[in-house]
Amino acid sequence: MDIYPWIEKRISSINLDKISHALIIEGQEGIGKNQLCFYLINELLIGSNSKNLIKNNSHPDLFLVNTSSLTSFYEKKNKSFSKNIPIELIREAINFISLKSALSKNKVLFIDNAENLTISSQNALLKTLEEPPDDTFIIIQSNRFKCLNQTIYSRCELIHFNNLSQNEILNWAENILDDRNDKHLIPNFMTPKKVSQLIQDGSFENLRQLNKSLESLFSEGVDGNKINNIIDLNMDFSEKLNYIIDYALSLLKKGSSSIHPVHLSDYIEQLSDFRQNLFEINTLNQKYSLNHLLLKIPVNS
Repeated sequence: MDIYPWIEKRISSINLDKISHALIIEGQEGIGKNQLCFYLINELLIGSNSKNLIKNNSHPDLFLVNTSSLTSFYEKKNKSFSKNIPIELIREAINFISLKSALSKNKVLFIDNAENLTISSQNALLKTLEEPPDDTFIIIQSNRFKCLNQTIYSRCELIHFNNLSQNEILNWAENILDDRNDKHLIPNFMTPKKVSQLIQDGSFENLRQLNKSLESLFSEGVDGNKINNIIDLNMDFSEKLNYIIDYALSLLKKGSSSIHPVHLSDYIEQLSDFRQNLFEINTLNQKYSLNHLLLKIPVNS
């Protein structure tokens, strides 16, 4: 996958000779922060075959704290998986830092999704962050702003990404879509990472079909076949629901619907209430409830 333009811009501003030994890279999930993280990791561990070793999570001078290492950790402990990053795993990482590098001149500890660090894990990191060894770099990636112990922030250089605007995402999407006019299909809630995935696996066609069905339902009225098409569409259910809400909101915002704004607003509220209670409803009833709500799309006024 090509590096996102906003990540390329940030990369061009980094002086690797002056980079801090402890970095926090934070911002909205799905905007490509890991592209920056792995650019830095590759540069810091530069050497023969390093890129392949990093790609395969087998570089001896790289310690990864991510979903893969968490899964392995909990399997070894015969415990159910948890996204929380436990102190035991951080202690393993700290022990790694104390060792001599094996292949490169540097060692790198990369902590992904650091918003999941427990309080005890954060506290365990503090001493190492205060005085990291000269040959060690600690890169911490977080999908939430200012979610860690404030002392951690005081001991790290912060690289912060603001939330991307919808225009920024659409301008980028124009250059990767087969048909640039399809950019209007991208909803407000969808991240560049998700858009890229849909294009790569061919699922972007689902957005076209969903949008086409919604256009018909909101302009021509309720149609059982079109509702069934939406229900049966192979998409994550919550993502599908979010798209329907986003579509209705866009009609309300543009004032482009023949449905009375008050009626449309009330309908959006019903959809939002359903979304709020979604995880309390089993899969079969989710589909039944959505079918019921689609049948209640307000008639044209």
